Amino acid sequence: MISRTPTLVLLLTLTTVTISMAYASSQPQISLTNAGNFEIDLAWEEKDRMVRTWTEFSNFNPNDGSFIMQIIQFETGKIVSESKINVMTNSQSASISFNTFVLYAVNAEDVCENEEFDAGIMSLEECNPVTGQYKMRVSTNDGTVVKSITFTIIDSQK
Repeated sequence: MISRTPTLVLLLTLTTVTISMAYASSQPQISLTNAGNFEIDLAWEEKDRMVRTWTEFSNFNPNDGSFIMQIIQFETGKIVSESKINVMTNSQSASISFNTFVLYAVNAEDVCENEEFDAGIMSLEECNPVTGQYKMRVSTNDGTVVKSITFTIIDSQK
């Protein structure tokens, strides 16, 4: 009986250390995949102006809050749109994984050079849209994990 007690205590200590090390090393991961139109033509009103990415999140701790989605002009680095990706779960787990579409609808206000542009009363020509490459950037709330995917905005009428 004396030999069993020390063995049991040693086993419990080893298990606790292993769980703690595994939990500490599991950082959130993000993966983005093109899931649609990645060339947006502003001249075509009837065309889909939605940028879609199939996004996989893993090792996410719901207590960490949300993710951030930004749309950035590639050439200038200017952030033209930013929003939170809120994760709603009833999971009691310390780490969850999930998949979702992350969507961005390209609108004139986000890509205008004319800062006074009002889509309600002005035409797209008065907007002077900035065409070229943009990137959709998805990151953890604290910015430690970042993934991005590029798309192009064109205006075939110019």
